[in-house]
Amino acid sequence: MEKRDFIQAEIEKLGFFLQRLLANFLNSNSAANSIEAINSVTNELKCELDFDLPLFVSLSKDEMKKYLSNFKFNEQHLEKLADLMTELSSSKANNESKAYLTKTIEILDLVDELSNSYSFERNLKKSQIQKLINN
Repeated sequence: MEKRDFIQAEIEKLGFFLQRLLANFLNSNSAANSIEAINSVTNELKCELDFDLPLFVSLSKDEMKKYLSNFKFNEQHLEKLADLMTELSSSKANNESKAYLTKTIEILDLVDELSNSYSFERNLKKSQIQKLINN
């Protein structure tokens, strides 16, 4: 029972960490700070979770699934990661932005797969992201 409580606490901490990263990025994201904010998010992910964001973006869909299996991400964590990736993409150059947005759609597809349920909100996010990619 204690082991389960410990695992649950670790999963909750991971969710709070991802939410804090997203909030910090949104609060510090101005034209002058965007590169600094992206570097801060990238460094925190690397230091706290050993999550290599540039590597992650470059992975194929199958490699992405394998990479994510090394972490204790649940569906909510993956959605927060997708939100973070969407926000990061707005501060990237066009080609890099499209790579981040494409990876975001792949994450949301994985969430659909893991949850075995349809979400109107996720589907709307994917549609909006696809429009951004096409523009």
